[in-house]
Parts: sequence; structure tokens; C-alpha cells
Amino acid sequence: MRSEHVLERVRHAARDLADLVTGELDADDVRTVVHELRTVRIHVGRFEVDLAARANELRESGTCEDPVDLLSGVGAMPTGRARQVARNAELLGKMPALASALRSAAITDDHVNAVAVARRRVDPSVRPGFDALDDRLATYAAGHNPNQLAEHLKFVQRGLERQLTRDLDLRRRRGVRVSKWIDGAGIYQLHGSFDPEMGARIFGAIDTAADTLRAGNPASLVHGDDPRDALAADREFLAAHAVARLVTHGHMADHPGAAEIVVLVDEQSLLLGPHDDTVCELHDGTPVEVDAVRRLCCEAMLRAVVVTADGTIPLNVGRAQRTATREQRAIHRTCAIDGCTTPFDWCEIHHIWFWELNGLTDLANLVPLCHRHHHLVHDAGWRLTLDPRDRTLTFTRPDGTIHSQTRPSGLRPPVEGPLDADSSTAPGRRRTNPSPTAA
Repeated sequence: MRSEHVLERVRHAARDLADLVTGELDADDVRTVVHELRTVRIHVGRFEVDLAARANELRESGTCEDPVDLLSGVGAMPTGRARQVARNAELLGKMPALASALRSAAITDDHVNAVAVARRRVDPSVRPGFDALDDRLATYAAGHNPNQLAEHLKFVQRGLERQLTRDLDLRRRRGVRVSKWIDGAGIYQLHGSFDPEMGARIFGAIDTAADTLRAGNPASLVHGDDPRDALAADREFLAAHAVARLVTHGHMADHPGAAEIVVLVDEQSLLLGPHDDTVCELHDGTPVEVDAVRRLCCEAMLRAVVVTADGTIPLNVGRAQRTATREQRAIHRTCAIDGCTTPFDWCEIHHIWFWELNGLTDLANLVPLCHRHHHLVHDAGWRLTLDPRDRTLTFTRPDGTIHSQTRPSGLRPPVEGPLDADSSTAPGRRRTNPSPTAA
């Protein structure tokens, strides 16, 4: 169609709409006109998308401005709407069935926008799979309103991402390897690559065996005459001996049996399956599938730390024991101080309201601290306060200025609500003033 004819028809349509009056319409007429206007809006929306696509073609040849600038400038369209139209034009270039449905008025530009938003949200690696659903999505959109389509697209997105997770898990399982060699200095070298489940079991076994050595007589492992040699407390030194014992001592080794794996998972995912805000990861932050967690729970290989719907974890031990439970230890991956990368397993659990003054071994009173930051709290006058509602930790210098505020990245912020009645005064609960030095 020649450009002059297109321009004339658009102007003619605008004049016709401008001349319309509604004063003589009865109720049935109003209903009919409103219905017909739906079709008009569909075609206007489709035409805007076509114009954006054509403007983009001309921009690439250097004869037209960017479609967003054109629509928001000459077209006086709000910038957000202009961007939406341009994104829809890009999408329809990849999904011809959806474009055909829009051209035939079977769907609206709101349907197209819902698909465009969903496509942006999926992982880039699965977008080709999303585009391949073009025919199915066009058919579904034609029979449902935009809101229903948006809900359906959430289901589609989760399905694609679950498949991505399964594919990644398969690659990880096929990629397990152990290599060994003797270097030029005569040192035996061992290197392994393991999938998360196997790796967590191995790490758990090594940590358990190393803890056993540490609790025994680690100085006996050190060659030399110094009974106070710091090597006996070196974690990597003890881990090496733990590996050697586990591998070479056969039935005489202190095997931990089925090594315990700690996973942080939200309650809804564990009960009903993955959702948009799923949290499911090992204590070091490695993501794992919810299905694998369920299977390991059945095999008694795993302890699941379940996050409740408000983003908190109701784990309290009170005065029953001083040391933190394994569940409580799953919340942090590193030292709790912002920016500190010391691994959790190298940290000490710190009672903010100290144990000797009836401080509780409850989650609201515990944080992991590395040796350096623990020393600052105990000996250098630094102070900590912890908000039990969302675990926001405030680290304050001796002069009262705030060094940092942070919270564990694996937890979703909880719903705002009042604290327990005794939360401002009970030992181990939230305090209005920073705590004294804690153990």
C-alpha cells in the first residue's frame, strides 16, 4: 500500500472519530459501540507496533530516529508506553504466530505486552525455548484475557527454568572428576570436581572427621618438637589428615556414616513445589533442586532448614545448650560482618547478649564472626545489635558511629509486624541498646 494512501486513511479515520457524538445513543447502542471500540483499540495498538518495527528498520539504515524517541516525541506518547510498544515490536518479529493473532484482532496489545514481560524475565539461555512456544501461546492468548495469560506465563516460565536447572544438574553430575599427580617437589596433589549433592556429602564427611581430630589430640599429628605448634589448629592441615583417614583407614576410620547435608528451603517450595520466590540452597549458597531436597529428606541424608512464609526461621534452643544448632548455622555463608568473606566454617558463633548473663542460644541472639571481628567485639569496644525480625546486623565502632548494616542474602525480608511483647527486654531478644561484650 502506497504511503500516501496510508496517510489518507489514518487522517480519514481520525476525522470520523472526531465527528462522532453520543447524545442520541440508547443503552443498547452504547454497549454496541463500546464493543466495537475494543476492535478499534486492538487495530490502533497493532498499527503502533507495526510503526515501531518499521521505524527500527529505517533507523538501522540511518533515515529515522529511534522508535522510542519517535513515539514519545512526534507521537506524544508517554515514554514508558513508547518503550513497551518498541519491545512488543521486537517480540513480534520473533513470534510470527502471536503477530498474526494481533493482526487479526484475536488478541490485544495487552496480551503481547504480557508475553514480552514474561520473556524478559526468563533466563536468557532459555529464551529460544520460550520463542518456540509461539503457536501455543498465541492459541492460549486468543481464548483468555491478558491477566489470565500473565498467570499462565508464570507457569510456563517456571517450567522452562526447572528444565534449565535439570539440564545444569545433569551436566554437573556428568562432570564429576578426580585427578591426582606428583609434582616436581615430590608432593602428592589431589584435585576433585563434584556435583553439589556429592560435594556436600564429601565436605560434610571431611568436616566431621576434622572436628573429631580437633577434639582429640591434634598436636600428635604435627611433626616436630614444639607442643604448641600452631599447625595443630590449622584447618587445612586437619582437613588433609581427615581425608587421609577417611580414604586409607578402611573400617578403622572414624566414618561419620551418612554425612549430614544442611539445606535452606522455604516452606512453600518444600510442600508445594518451586514458585517465583523459591529459596532452595546449600548452606554455602549453592542452589539445588527442590525435588532433590525432598528425595534426600526421605533418605535421611539431609536436614532441611525451613524458612517460613514471612522470611524468618523460628529456630530457638533457649538455655538448653550453649552452642548453635546445625539449623541455626545454615543461615549465614560467611562471617556476618558486611564485606567479610571468611567462610562460615572458619567462624565462631557469637552470643550478642552473652551467655553468662542468661543470653539465649536462639537465632535472634546469634551471629557467626571470624577471628578478627570476634576480637574487635570482645577486646576493642566494637558493638553489635541484631534485629530479630529480619536479622539486620548493625556493627558499631567504639566512638558510636555505624560501620555497617547488613542481613543474610538468602533470607527474604519478612512482612512488617509488631515484635513480641517481651522482645525489647528479654535476654537474647532485641535490645534498644547495643549489647555488652558477648561470648
